[in-house]
Amino acid sequence: MNALIECCTEEKRMSSNEKELVGNFELTKQGVITRREVLMMGAVAATSIASVNAAVAATSAAASSSVAAAPAAAGKDPYTAKDFSALVSKNMEGLSPSQIEQHLKLYKGYVTKSNEIYNQLKTADLTNPNATYSPLRELLVEQSFAVNGMVYHEFYFGNLGGTGGDPTGDVKAALEERYGSTGKFMDFLKASGKCMRGWVVVGYNTRGNHIDTFGLDMHNMWSPQNVVPLLVLDVYEHAYMVDYGIDRAKYLDAFAKNLDWQVVAKRLAATKKLVSGADTTV
Repeated sequence: MNALIECCTEEKRMSSNEKELVGNFELTKQGVITRREVLMMGAVAATSIASVNAAVAATSAAASSSVAAAPAAAGKDPYTAKDFSALVSKNMEGLSPSQIEQHLKLYKGYVTKSNEIYNQLKTADLTNPNATYSPLRELLVEQSFAVNGMVYHEFYFGNLGGTGGDPTGDVKAALEERYGSTGKFMDFLKASGKCMRGWVVVGYNTRGNHIDTFGLDMHNMWSPQNVVPLLVLDVYEHAYMVDYGIDRAKYLDAFAKNLDWQVVAKRLAATKKLVSGADTTV
């Protein structure tokens, strides 16, 4: 099983005892490609962090008060890992304590690297900036990867630990309006989980005032603008390898059984307090 874990994309990037979050290689379903090839894909969406993180700041306190991050003091690291350790002892059906423990170690690594890159940018080398390669470019790109990796994991762990079933109230109504029924939405969610390589983000679009679903192959690839995450599903192999090997379908069933709809409802309620029809492009 350890061999399987080591094959995961994220474990290649950062094991629990490594100091490097981002290695020189990226493991995809097509094989191993170099970091340079990843950077040359042209799909890095670093600017997407602004809208997502602004929404996070507006909603996280209301949605997950029990795991709220401590504010950063002046001169100290800006990010503090949230405490999701209660998930380990929750005896979730289909998600073992070992799986959650390993996943939490990965998350804490993103927090560490986000702080490290933040501080390195204070004294970044601004000489000879270059779009092919320069130290500044590398820091900016990897900051988008580390910070998005941190934030999406916080949404993910935050909407775990429930009892699954069907949503109620405003969440139910919003999903029925967009997908026809909550059952059709769950079918859509699982199908999306099977075809993406990184994340499935179900969010509220403040521009169009509706719920929609987006897929990401990497933390910093295709993050949606003007969308506040309500339900986040991690489909990187590290999220299920300990329990299911490569059987993602069984993991998706387990995720659905442990989904906390109350947290999703709190996120939606907080999001609706934002400006309706907000357009940040002006």
